[in-house]
Formats: sequence, C-alpha cells, structure tokens
Amino acid sequence: MAVAGNEDEQRRRFRIAYEAADLELEQVWMEYFSIGGMSGMVEVQAYVYGAMSLPQLERDLLAHALNQHLDAMGVNGHRAFYSHEIRNDNGDHSAG
Repeated sequence: MAVAGNEDEQRRRFRIAYEAADLELEQVWMEYFSIGGMSGMVEVQAYVYGAMSLPQLERDLLAHALNQHLDAMGVNGHRAFYSHEIRNDNGDHSAG
C-alpha cells in the first residue's frame, strides 16, 4: 500500500501527465528500465495505480522516463514531477 504524503502527490502528478499523453505504460517502463530503473513492469503498474510504493529513486527515474517520452513527442503541458519538486504543507520544497 502506498504511503501518504509526497509519494502520493508524485504518483498523482505522474498519472495526470501519463494519462494526458498517448502512451502505453509499457513504453514508459521500457525507457525507465533503459535508464537504470530496477522495478519490473508489474511493480511499476502497481505503483501507478496506487497498489504499491516505490523507493524515491525509482519514482524519480519513472518520472524522468515519462518526461523524456513527452519531450520526444513534442508534448507541451503536464509533466511528471520529481520527489524534490513536491512541496510539503508549509510550502517548502521537500526531498521526498
């Protein structure tokens, strides 16, 4: 089960960017894996749909993979956020 806080917000923003793009999750996972992601497709799918947590580094690699795809497609608009871009309740940047 996912933990509350920054991970949930990072997941939410990933889903917004992912759902706005015309991509299959497998495409994003393949890019994620090629840049060093260690989680399997099933784990990534479970993370994206809120059934499991991923470590901060894996979440950031997944966000980077999606953003690379969006850039390559020339998509302007929503982007996946990295853990250090998530703000806490005080409005301060959080490291995740």
